[in-house]
Amino acid sequence: MSEHRILLIENPASLSVDLGRLRIRREGFDDSFVLPKDIAVLCLHHHTIQISVQALRGLAEVGASVLITDEIHHPCAWFLPQVGNGDLVRRLRQQMALDSSDNKGKLWQVLVQARLNTQATNLRVLNRKGALRLERLAQEVQHADKTKCEGQGAKHYWAHLFEEDFSRKKQGAEDTINARLNFGYAVLRSMIARSLVLAGLNPALGLGHCSMENPFNLADDFIEPYRFVVERYIYKNNAGEFNSQARKNVLGFVTQEIKLNGAGYRLPAAVNESVASFVRILDGRAKQLSLPEDIVTQTEDEESWA
Repeated sequence: MSEHRILLIENPASLSVDLGRLRIRREGFDDSFVLPKDIAVLCLHHHTIQISVQALRGLAEVGASVLITDEIHHPCAWFLPQVGNGDLVRRLRQQMALDSSDNKGKLWQVLVQARLNTQATNLRVLNRKGALRLERLAQEVQHADKTKCEGQGAKHYWAHLFEEDFSRKKQGAEDTINARLNFGYAVLRSMIARSLVLAGLNPALGLGHCSMENPFNLADDFIEPYRFVVERYIYKNNAGEFNSQARKNVLGFVTQEIKLNGAGYRLPAAVNESVASFVRILDGRAKQLSLPEDIVTQTEDEESWA
């Protein structure tokens, strides 16, 4: 399975399997072929795309996920592999035990601190004001974030990252910056959810996110310290309308190299290491999460696939 390849298809196409390869058929073009194992995330961005069950099964067998977008270009569904690793029941019991333990609040505290620190790092690297306030908030985070430092930090962060008239909007946002952020977050969330499932974890059992209606609470926990990667990339690449080329450009954030544990990791590998550190905590083999500190390199030439 590829560590970083995202296959984006945003024109009418038919996807099937031919001799073990994913065949992409488009009118007026020669057929394209991709090995399923070379795909991390398949993004289907056109309402007329057809994909066979055999193709979906082949993607699932190699651990790839499928992201589907709606009519206004917002991701609306994820197809995640349910590949068994022989340890699903044990992992579920460990997660349930953690859910009622004091360590749950400690882990959420660490995730919130990492989110605040990476927000501060973004402001400093991008020569924006307000980093010191976020660094101080990170030091004030309590067990389970009882004083809601995360919310305070978000309000402060968004007031300083972009221009003064910017307002962070999630669902239904149509301005170019929010549209880019929401698209990038959705791809990142899909990547994290895939890593959780492949580790045998139930993504619905979260640490800080505990909605009964959210099947990806744990993914929404682990996305927090990684959001800064999307935000910094979009800060530097937010010109123009959010069109086809812009969506391809947003995917360039996946190529970033992340500083984690004092070393450089490509983003998908860093996500996998963070999830692996959580598994080690569940197993009693570690006490700390491995979380990102900064971006090591900024790739100027994005690479995408269509």
